Amino acid sequence: MLQAVVKESRVLEKPRFLRKLLCHDLKSLMALYEENFDLFFQLAPDVRSLPCRQDLIAEGEFPLFLTIVEESPYTTTMVLTHRFRQESGHEEEPSARIRLYHDSQQGEVLSMSRGESLLTFLSLVDEGMENLDARWRLNLFLSHWLRHCLESGYRFAKDLQKG
Repeated sequence: MLQAVVKESRVLEKPRFLRKLLCHDLKSLMALYEENFDLFFQLAPDVRSLPCRQDLIAEGEFPLFLTIVEESPYTTTMVLTHRFRQESGHEEEPSARIRLYHDSQQGEVLSMSRGESLLTFLSLVDEGMENLDARWRLNLFLSHWLRHCLESGYRFAKDLQKG
């Protein structure tokens, strides 16, 4: 009996990633927004005091750029991107426009470039998304990207110079 329960739980564990991609009700989306807010504040704990309209750079294998584009008492809107040097110039990918809602402690992707890494990630689920589905997938991508940035040692602080 115990072996059957263990075997069943292992079977259920394998598709968790896929279930997470497909679990897109409003309650789950709001929880993902909260997760993104928390992850972003680990990446940039002083975001509310960072200078507006300046490129801030977090050094790493590939520079990570943050530009605050709009601030209000309740929100901060920014662009977060990696910039890769190509022979043809700079390529920004992924590049996300993100809004933090300070009162509800949520972070949401407003828009994102359609670069190769995003297209690869989004292709994991069938086409024909509705608005809620699209927001779920973009914000799940942001969650994974923020985790990757944190694990790679990227951080933004007040004393970073503009790029």
